[in-house]
Amino acid sequence: MASRIKVLSNALAQFIGKILTVAASLVIVKITTGFGAEFYGNYLTAYEFLAFFGILADAGLFAIGVREMSKRPEKTEFVLSNIFSMRLLLIIGVTLLAGISAQFIPNYPEIVKTGIWITALSMALTIIAGTLSSVLQARMKIQYFSGSLVLGKILLAVLIFFISQNITLFPNVFFAMLWAGVLSNFIFCLLVLFFATREVPLRLGFDLSWWREIFRVSLPYGMALILQTLYLRIDILLISIILGASAVGIYGVSTRILESFLILGVFFGQAILPRLSAEEGNQKKAEKTLSWGIEMLLIFSLPIILGTIVFAPEIIQLISSEEFLSRPGFFGSDKVLIFLVITVFFAYFNQLFTFTLVAKNRQKYLLFVNGIALLLNTGLNITFLTQFGIIAAALSTIACEMIVFFLLMRAIFSSYRPTFSGKNLGVIALANVLLFCLIYLTPLKGNLILAAALGGLIYFGFLMVFRKQFLPQESEIL
Repeated sequence: MASRIKVLSNALAQFIGKILTVAASLVIVKITTGFGAEFYGNYLTAYEFLAFFGILADAGLFAIGVREMSKRPEKTEFVLSNIFSMRLLLIIGVTLLAGISAQFIPNYPEIVKTGIWITALSMALTIIAGTLSSVLQARMKIQYFSGSLVLGKILLAVLIFFISQNITLFPNVFFAMLWAGVLSNFIFCLLVLFFATREVPLRLGFDLSWWREIFRVSLPYGMALILQTLYLRIDILLISIILGASAVGIYGVSTRILESFLILGVFFGQAILPRLSAEEGNQKKAEKTLSWGIEMLLIFSLPIILGTIVFAPEIIQLISSEEFLSRPGFFGSDKVLIFLVITVFFAYFNQLFTFTLVAKNRQKYLLFVNGIALLLNTGLNITFLTQFGIIAAALSTIACEMIVFFLLMRAIFSSYRPTFSGKNLGVIALANVLLFCLIYLTPLKGNLILAAALGGLIYFGFLMVFRKQFLPQESEIL
């Protein structure tokens, strides 16, 4: 069947897996927030601090590896073995760097500084699993990675629940929960290893001349990823330093929900990268794939934004507690979420445009764009966090995502000329109007679960009626 359908099915398989993963993650949020905003803030800080260092260990090698394996399938084993060796060395260096760096942040309590050493082990195992998954991504079998991730996250939720119900068994509940993360990531890594080695034998490769060449290609993208991670997470880091653990907890509940929404955009971008890489020499095919990708992201981003704006308080209370809700004089997680969910629209397209530029070998431009966003987000947060609190961080995030969107769109439309079907866009618009009327103008507005179930059924049921026009025609099958 058409490879576009394979891209979509691959992305949807990941999305289904991610829904299950998100469900497990939200259970974890629910349990950990039950220990209070400060406890959850410390727990989140221990993980968020490692996010930047995790990207350092990537150095852009994942996306470049997928691209190389997609272009030259016969060299898959060679590419994977060398990238695996490179990332193992990076993991060792970055893990040490992360643990040592945390000890010099004066505002972090000792429990967080120690906890970061534990979460560094979780990060290392996650990166190893991600490296092995590159071959699954290149061969469009990423569902095996997604399934392993789901099982690992479910295991973590079970362990966290067990710890929370038996706190007297553990000298330190905080550390016990962090070690649960290490164990679950170890199982996750073993599962990915099993599936990856079914595709190609795993070995260490040390072709130093190829290393130099691939670092030359990946370094701009790796630096761009580092800057992207910083501009997306600098708000949490600055909140933890300037406002403290409780503010991190309030803001972090919303960002965790937002991340669960954004993962579809990441997965879709990763799923479409092999197709765009293979079409690099065929402008017309690449433009059709890009146009189709934009339509798919419109279908998924708009209902997420509509539903979240209406049900933000219910969502926050469902996964945390009333302590995190807004009240007179207190800007809670629900209001943060209403602001942040707007970024879903821009972030989805930013991921698609980013991977499109990677396929086009335009990593240096990504470095420029993400550098601008980092400077802006850092400056806005430092200037306004103390005076306006976490609302400043939310507004800064929106501004940065919009600027990145327009800069990336400018680059995309200078290289491609995607065309869109007015009928398709009309169907998408009408589906969202129906959803808007359903959740805003009916009694469903007061029932999150029923509105999500019925709204999703009607929304995607309506789109299914017109599904043929969103699939490639015979003349477009690649």
